Amino acid sequence: MRQTPSVQLTLHDDPAPTRALRAALDDLGARFGLGEEELFELKVAATEALTNAIRGSLDGRPVDVAVQPREDALEVEVRNHGAFELGDSTHSDIESEGGRGIPLMFALADEVEFATTGDGTRVRLRKRLHRALGSRPSPSFG
Repeated sequence: MRQTPSVQLTLHDDPAPTRALRAALDDLGARFGLGEEELFELKVAATEALTNAIRGSLDGRPVDVAVQPREDALEVEVRNHGAFELGDSTHSDIESEGGRGIPLMFALADEVEFATTGDGTRVRLRKRLHRALGSRPSPSFG
């Protein structure tokens, strides 16, 4: 049985994080049937999540990013070690916090989940695949 590939990144505040994240999404999105438009939307939403996480990270601590194919979606999780707390905010509360990044995430991803952790914030974005992974041939890795 083949293991589904995933990507784990630890990123710091420089130009490389968005390039690394976008490259990972390009690779996994293509392997698992995310269309060009859907992939673009997920890359924009994920870049916004990453930018916010880096901006909110305490003392320049790294930001952790995981890109994981699920049965019916490609999932991006961005976690920082910062002070931006959402508590039990609703979608409209989050959108009114300022900027365009969070509303973009809600507009472009199929699912957006925010959670505060003991030492920071986690954002999970999901973009549905056209077909469930179980119905696709296994990708080849060369």
